[in-house]
Amino acid sequence: MDHEFEPKKNQKHQQAQENLNDLQRVLEQIKSNEPEQPETEPETVPEQPAVQDEPEQPQEEKTAEPEEIPADASEEKPKQEEESADEPAEEPEEETETEPEPVSEPDGMPAEEPEQPAEQEDEQADAEQEQREAILNGQVRRLHPDQPAATVHLDRKPAAKKGKQPASGKKPASAQNRKNSKARAARRRKKRLMRLGTLVVVLLVAIVIVVSAVKAIAGRGNSVADGSGSGISAETQEKKDDRPASQQESEQYEKIKDDTSLPAYALEYPGLYSDAVGEPNKESEEKVCYMTFDDGPSSTNTPGILDVLKEKGVKATFFVVTGEIDGNEDIIKRIVDEGHTLCIHAGNHDYGELYASTEGYLEDFAAAYDKIYELTGYRVQGFRFPGGSNNSVMKRHGTYDTIVSEMTRRGFEYYDWNAYAHDAENGNYTVAQMVDYAVSEVCGSSRNDVILLMHDTYGKEKTVEALPSIIDKLKETGIDMLPISNSTRPVHFEVDDTTPPDLPEAGSDSDSTDSADTSDSGDSDMSEN
Repeated sequence: MDHEFEPKKNQKHQQAQENLNDLQRVLEQIKSNEPEQPETEPETVPEQPAVQDEPEQPQEEKTAEPEEIPADASEEKPKQEEESADEPAEEPEEETETEPEPVSEPDGMPAEEPEQPAEQEDEQADAEQEQREAILNGQVRRLHPDQPAATVHLDRKPAAKKGKQPASGKKPASAQNRKNSKARAARRRKKRLMRLGTLVVVLLVAIVIVVSAVKAIAGRGNSVADGSGSGISAETQEKKDDRPASQQESEQYEKIKDDTSLPAYALEYPGLYSDAVGEPNKESEEKVCYMTFDDGPSSTNTPGILDVLKEKGVKATFFVVTGEIDGNEDIIKRIVDEGHTLCIHAGNHDYGELYASTEGYLEDFAAAYDKIYELTGYRVQGFRFPGGSNNSVMKRHGTYDTIVSEMTRRGFEYYDWNAYAHDAENGNYTVAQMVDYAVSEVCGSSRNDVILLMHDTYGKEKTVEALPSIIDKLKETGIDMLPISNSTRPVHFEVDDTTPPDLPEAGSDSDSTDSADTSDSGDSDMSEN
């Protein structure tokens, strides 16, 4: 089959030779217009072997894309070579007019060079021709006819650099590559920030744990120190917390427990103390009424009184007999929950037994104090003597001074009264009369701080009926109604060493029979029944 393609092959070789000759003439014409080469550039190109596997490209020829000549010298390649050769033939004249320095053209044609002597041009042209023929002959013998021919650089001078390219000939990173690089950098920064945040959180948790541990250790140390300072261990203190409130040692008791000048009963009930008022309370600038109810609680009347007070928006004070609490625990809790003041009247309302001795009175008071505390957690600060502080039973037993002195030393305040609703006279007064007495005595009092005495025990239904009218009439006169507190100026029947000298007192002492009546009463003389 080879003989069939032999004429065509020879014809292609002949056509390629003619095209090469035409190309040579074009190149010689271009060379005639090139400027002189720099001194460092060699005048001639040395001859190279006729056959080279990989022809080295001259350093001068780095400019444009080289022409490729296929081994089979196809008809399409000569046409491309003619087009590439014809285009630069006209371009050098334009470049000489616009740019003084030689610049390579984009289509791969060499820039103009300075003119050289005719002899040098002939020698150089012959050398270049021989080099090209050797390269082409070697490539034709080496390549398969269907394989693309190797490129041959025809330019001898380097073209002007348009941009810095990598030595390997690879193209710069594309926009997508740059985007991917930025994304990777962002992910790395995010990971670093996450690691940093985790480290900060761990450090903060460690600091909190250390601080908590230090505080816990310091707290245990303070507890031990407090226990050793007072001579009481922490275990003993916890056990004493389970004891009645009157038996728990208080700060006030610690100050006087070694005072041998005090009577023996002063060291009893070490928890039976209240916060005493440092200075006598001043009288109110405007008239104020403190409604007080004695001898309760009762299941028949105390709830009704609480309902009226709630409806009218008034707070009051209840002096309770703790012997009446059993079965009425919910009422006591309601008094505290609804914002009223809870005080002690007595544990046992029997005068003869209550005032027989100072120790007996303290024992009765401590039992009442503990009962209220256990039921409500409320530490009572005020009290009222059954029959008032001027009752003849206490004076007859000679315990008035010692009881008043000891109770005030412990910080408790007692409250007598200077207005009375006359609801303890066994029902001798009507509801209308009780209203008139209560309102007239409050409004006519010489003091701005008026303590009104009423009762909520069994049999005092008229008090419940009279209470709404009493409240309405006092409101009409512009008198406020408040519960007793530490800021309330007390009313004392008797003036003694514990009473401020500038405090005008109400009432006078009057004799009465020694009875065990369970009701307090008051009239114009503030006497005891």
